Order: sequence, then structure tokens, then C-alpha cells
Amino acid sequence: MGNCFEITDDVVSEFFRWLRRENPRIQVSTVKQYSYYVPKLIGVVLCSKENLWKAFNAMGGLNKSSYEALSRLLTFIEKKFEGYEDLVFKLRKAMPKKPRSKEDTYIPPDSLVLQVRDKVKELGPPYTLFYNILVSTGCRGTEARYLILNVKRLKTVDLGSYVRIHVDLQRGSKNEFVMYLPKEVYLQLLSFKGKLPHRDTVEDTFRELGLAIKYFRKWFRQKLKQIGIDSEDIEAFQGRVTSIGGRRYTDWIPILDEDYKRILPAIKPFII
Repeated sequence: MGNCFEITDDVVSEFFRWLRRENPRIQVSTVKQYSYYVPKLIGVVLCSKENLWKAFNAMGGLNKSSYEALSRLLTFIEKKFEGYEDLVFKLRKAMPKKPRSKEDTYIPPDSLVLQVRDKVKELGPPYTLFYNILVSTGCRGTEARYLILNVKRLKTVDLGSYVRIHVDLQRGSKNEFVMYLPKEVYLQLLSFKGKLPHRDTVEDTFRELGLAIKYFRKWFRQKLKQIGIDSEDIEAFQGRVTSIGGRRYTDWIPILDEDYKRILPAIKPFII
């Protein structure tokens, strides 16, 4: 069709085969996201800027997820179909600015966290381990998983009723250098010998229990604010190194050690 590209059933099927072949570690949630948007493009012909908006309309509108799905599809077309490099270049130049994710301001109340605690308790490990780490550290789900899998080989400092664990995780802007755990939670991790369910299974389970994993991080941050922990210290606890100025991260360790003494009594009631 001249210098145009028609998205067909075969194109979409090959796109998902390519996606898994080229990206064997791609998250199931990402594939699900693309599976929602890309099939809606069947029948769309890409020729110009106007066609881009027809594509977004077919997907239900322009948002961060539809943008990412179409962008990945353009990459696929460029790499797998000869003669469309110039078209893809032209379409990319015409792409609108990528929308930002909407700010999620919801912070769960203590009562909801306690309800989830009681439900998780019935499930037992490893979900109790994930839960205890989340309410003890305010970390992300990926970091909780990493801690469970690697706790025995990470440098740990015993501080009496709690421990400091040096995880030294750096993933772009998503960092976690040290994590603090109540001693009993740390001992639970050391004794765990089972296998972990897939990360998406963990995410789905917490949603079904009433609270997505990301909200534990917001709850923890709010809890620290309530007990008067300094804002910069909170940033350091949650690994936001770009937000804590020019000081070396290790300069914060003695401060965080003392802060966690104040945090521990506040989170104890939520621990399983």
C-alpha cells in the first residue's frame, strides 16, 4: 500500500511472538498491557500523523499505556519489515508527547492495612514475608522479592531489636541502599526455605486482599511523617538519592539507625 503499513491479524500475532522472543524476561503485566491495546489496531493503516491519531482513537485514546504499546509496535515494524524505516522515522517524529502517569494521591488508612494483615496471616509464607517487609521498610515489591531471595548473602548489621541490611540495589531512579527490619522479621526471612510465586501472582494476590503493593510504600511514608521523621531522612529510607542533596548516602546511615528506633514502635502493631 505505497509507503504505508497496514496492521493485520498476522502482524499482531507476529508482534507478540517477537516480543517474547526478543525480550524473554519481559514482565507478564507488560504483555497483558500490550495485549489490551495492540489488537485494537487491526485494520489501521499507518501513513501519516493523522493515522497516528486514528490509532490512538482505536485504542480508546492517548494515555501512557497506549503510547507505550504503539511505540513498541513501531519498533517491531522497523526491525522486522524491510523498507519501512523512513515511515517509522516519520511517524516517531509525529508522535505526541508521552503522557505522564496520573499522580495517585491515595494513602490507605491504618485500619485497611490491619485488615490486609489479618487476611495475609491466613495465607502464611511467603505472603506474610512480603507483607512484613512492605510495612517494615516501605520498599517496592521488586525490592521485597530481592531481599527474600538474597537475605542470607547480604551484609547485615545487628542493632538489637532491629537490623540494617545493605542491599545496594540501583535501578536508574529506583534505588534501595539499606533496608531496616525488626529482628523477628529478619529471622523469619532466614528460616524461609520455600519457593516464591511469580511477581504478578504476588501483585494480584495483594490486590485481591484489598490493597495493591504500591500503597504500602505510600502508607509507610505517611507513617514516618506522622511520627516526625525528617523529610530528607524519609527520602533516604526510600532510596531517593536524587532528592537528598550532595551528601554521600553513607552519611545518612547513623541518622537512619537512630530514626528507626522511633519508627519501630509505630510499625510493630502491623507486623505478623
